[in-house]
Amino acid sequence: MKVLISGGHLTPAVALIDYIQSKHPETEIVFAGRLYSRISDQQPSPEKQEISKRGVTFVPFNSGKLTSGSLFTKIIQLMKLCVSIVSAFVLIGRQQPTVFLSFGGYLAVPLAVAAWLWRVPVLTHEQTRTIGVANKLILPLAKKIALSYPEAGAGLPESKTVITGNPIRPSLFKAAQKPAWLTTKSTKPILYVTGGSQGSEIINTTISRMADYLLKDWVVIHQCGFASKARNYERELHQTKIKLSKQKQDRYYIRPWIEEQELSWIYDNATASITRAGANTLHEIALKQLPSIIIPLPFSHQDEQLLNAKALSENGAALMLLQKDLDPDSLRTAVTDIISKQRVIKRELKKIANRHTKAADKLYAELVALQS
Repeated sequence: MKVLISGGHLTPAVALIDYIQSKHPETEIVFAGRLYSRISDQQPSPEKQEISKRGVTFVPFNSGKLTSGSLFTKIIQLMKLCVSIVSAFVLIGRQQPTVFLSFGGYLAVPLAVAAWLWRVPVLTHEQTRTIGVANKLILPLAKKIALSYPEAGAGLPESKTVITGNPIRPSLFKAAQKPAWLTTKSTKPILYVTGGSQGSEIINTTISRMADYLLKDWVVIHQCGFASKARNYERELHQTKIKLSKQKQDRYYIRPWIEEQELSWIYDNATASITRAGANTLHEIALKQLPSIIIPLPFSHQDEQLLNAKALSENGAALMLLQKDLDPDSLRTAVTDIISKQRVIKRELKKIANRHTKAADKLYAELVALQS
């Protein structure tokens, strides 16, 4: 079997690749992905780095996307999408996969169209509690849609849906060494801050404004996002760091990206985290039982991040802070609350966690079944 993989959600894709390489090494994998998260400002995407280091063939690919904006913008994006369908048709013709697996996102749409034209079976996976725009477009072309959550299947044809869960990177559950760059001798608790691979301007700015306060009581590991033409968060935050006392500088670690083994150690050793509400991140912190302050992205599709955050916060398994309310004062209160409530939060996370998930097994079985 030869699997072509693409889509906007890298984490479950990497998790499935790790599973296939471990359990089914005879399966050939090709990944079509972006070189840049945003072409407009040349922000590097982690896709090539994460895929290539696994020895998997990485094929650079980009696409236009259906978006809001002016009529002119929509026309330009539609033209780009048409061109990308042609590029995808050529790509699949060259690679000759036996099945195409999409992890959603605009990049997967032209590849799904091309796979359908080549009569290559299409399987698409939905990570969130609501079906994304890309997967709605892909659904008519797909043989199956694999869901992480049953509620995402509302209104979909039962014959096409299967509940697999969300693949989790196995490396996160292996013993990991302390990152070499984390050189502090401090015994203060660790606070992990992340806005995702692209970074979050408002989270980064808020942490910068209250760094002096936080570093009185915490070691802060701040994953700020890769540099782009528009912003270099790492450099900007470094300017904040050098204004701190030497003692506090020693407790503040700014990283554009956190490697998997580093993240595994952080999950196991952090006391709390501040994070966006991506489905994969929340699944991981639930499995790792890490008390978290969740700041959902306010303009995600159909408020999917808000739904993800509510699924934990309404069960007492996390604290939710809306972005419109985010400032140093509100975050200071949330950090205080996370400490006082951490025992209750851990207990509720333990109820949610399912360490024996077989999502990767189920997803791979669906790939195999599509060929028969």
